[in-house]
Amino acid sequence: MPELPEIKNENRDATPGNQLPEKTGVGRDMERFGEEVVNRIDRIVKKKGFDLWGDPWTLQGIPIIFPSSSNGFNLGLHVAVQNIRREDPHLVEVAGQVLASDKGRYKHFFRLDFPHAFDDAMRITARVGYDRDISLPFFGIGNSTKFDQQLFDRDSPLYQNTRSGPSFQLNILAYLGRHFRAGPVVGLKWVDVGVPAGSLLQSQRPSGIDGGRTHYLGLAVIHDTLDFEPYPSRGSTNELFLMVYNEFTGSNYDFFRGTYTYRRFMPLHRKLILAHRTLFEVLTGDVPFYELGAVGGSRGGLSIGGDSYLRGYTENRYLDKIRLALGFELRWDPLFLSIYRQDLTLGFVPFFDIGRVWPSFREFKLDNFHASTGWGMRLIWNSRFIIRADWAVNHEGTAFYINLGNAF
Repeated sequence: MPELPEIKNENRDATPGNQLPEKTGVGRDMERFGEEVVNRIDRIVKKKGFDLWGDPWTLQGIPIIFPSSSNGFNLGLHVAVQNIRREDPHLVEVAGQVLASDKGRYKHFFRLDFPHAFDDAMRITARVGYDRDISLPFFGIGNSTKFDQQLFDRDSPLYQNTRSGPSFQLNILAYLGRHFRAGPVVGLKWVDVGVPAGSLLQSQRPSGIDGGRTHYLGLAVIHDTLDFEPYPSRGSTNELFLMVYNEFTGSNYDFFRGTYTYRRFMPLHRKLILAHRTLFEVLTGDVPFYELGAVGGSRGGLSIGGDSYLRGYTENRYLDKIRLALGFELRWDPLFLSIYRQDLTLGFVPFFDIGRVWPSFREFKLDNFHASTGWGMRLIWNSRFIIRADWAVNHEGTAFYINLGNAF
């Protein structure tokens, strides 16, 4: 008969064993640091899934099964495998996903990450993917676009379009000291756009309606002081990505993207973390509409609207060439569960998001911001694999999301 799981309150970094007499000053700080490092390595290695080539590895995976009124019935699998001989954050990570729906939506990718390549000289990350999105709406360009909720709910073709194609990204960043890394970034992306009759895309015909290539070449500079990248409790990151899209890189469009992202994590209590993110992004030139709805940087994705920025607003809700988005989360992890040699932590996360877009710096005004708030839950598996559920509300309505990984 399997052992019943034990549920208890526990800090992720709590020290096992008997309590020692309390010390003060630098000596106690150093002792706590040593205990934290030993405990973190011990706990993760004990919970490893298997040994391979003499190293400990972890394996986390989850089937993806959910119905959606806009995307149909979705079925897929997401898997992450890590060599954890190094714990900052891993020696090697291999991750992949296959996801398809009966309405023709596809979200596939395969990613490799080598944080300590060439004897700690570089971090190399590569990703290849194929996406076919059938439910990313287009409401027009600007910070004050309107839409008819009843038409949207009835799946009117007015806001619809489809976008599909493969993509590839490669980051080769050299370590410049303990906390800095910098180097070239390369991306290839092909997009086919389907434009329904009677849609806003058909009537407004923004740049990019014919699809095409948006290949880029750029530079990334990152300052990183996080204590544990998969689920940080303290530290910060400053990221600057500068990317050029033009004829030389193979792009059909000539434009520039500059992305600055700041993230900060502050422990308020041994089980309570204040997390913050600021995104500021500028695009100039002939930008296709589908790139106005994308965010650059190391954690690329959709911009204003969706499950990452201004949660609760519809995906692609506000598009333009300049965007500012701020997010705040209070991450409370009160419940710890150990079952079948795996660590599971249950967390609760109230959050607040705010942001807006501008067409140019000449029209840059600090008014008419959009805001949303909500409540989320997190299931944290072995401190590395995170299942996220968020409920968000704003003046346009509410939304519920289930996804993998933190919003930031």
